Amino acid sequence: MKNRELKVSPIASIFFLTFLFSACSNRPSNVLSDSKMEKVLYDMYLAEAEVNNNYAAFSSDSVRKQELLNSVLKKHKITEATLDTSLAWYSGHLEKYFKINDDVSKRYTADLERLRSKEGISPKPRTVSADQMLLPVEKENFLLKSSDLRINTFSYKADTVLNRYGGAYELRFTVLGLSPSAHPVVTLCVQCLDTAFVKRDTLNRNGLFATSLDVRQGKQAKKLYGSIYFPEINPEMTVLIRDFTLSYSFRSRNLPVAQPPK
Repeated sequence: MKNRELKVSPIASIFFLTFLFSACSNRPSNVLSDSKMEKVLYDMYLAEAEVNNNYAAFSSDSVRKQELLNSVLKKHKITEATLDTSLAWYSGHLEKYFKINDDVSKRYTADLERLRSKEGISPKPRTVSADQMLLPVEKENFLLKSSDLRINTFSYKADTVLNRYGGAYELRFTVLGLSPSAHPVVTLCVQCLDTAFVKRDTLNRNGLFATSLDVRQGKQAKKLYGSIYFPEINPEMTVLIRDFTLSYSFRSRNLPVAQPPK
């Protein structure tokens, strides 16, 4: 019996490769590609930097913040729903997010160095406003796994003794990896000599989070600490925390929770 050569038509090959690629990527059609997501996140980070560098102008102007977000969406011809869907998908594929975030960081650093070189500006360390100071923390970027949350709680504190009167204390970080059903409770606490000031917020979605706590004049703060409590924990849960910062402001401020608008 003679061996017969199996021939596959070019059209069949194309269908097979298309099916194979779709099965391997497993990416919904309404989720941004890696390259598109990198470009969008880069501009989102630039917008966030503008807000942080012009805090007085943006702190209580939610309309202006929304206009800034809309300008990024318009530039990339996407909707806010597409961005939210993509963020949710990438929060479940952190290995892809890590790669994208590394590329964004490298691009930002390269662009910043080019600008500094062009303008003759020497590199400077991170700065804050004249009335604000950053407080040291153990880690700024880290992963929270289910094995790290044996009592469903991640605790944090400022690694310094405060000894300051009045003012405002701010907690800020970016979170990725939260499932839609997860609603962690974020607590910020300032311990004074004779009392404690406590602020609690519910973390409802992935993205930037910020909250602040005012301490009355005449009250001497000694410790700044808090926690993130997860009511339910999935054994496979992995949450990414980035740019975790605590800061002190000499003047009181009332910060809204700075999460992406719904």
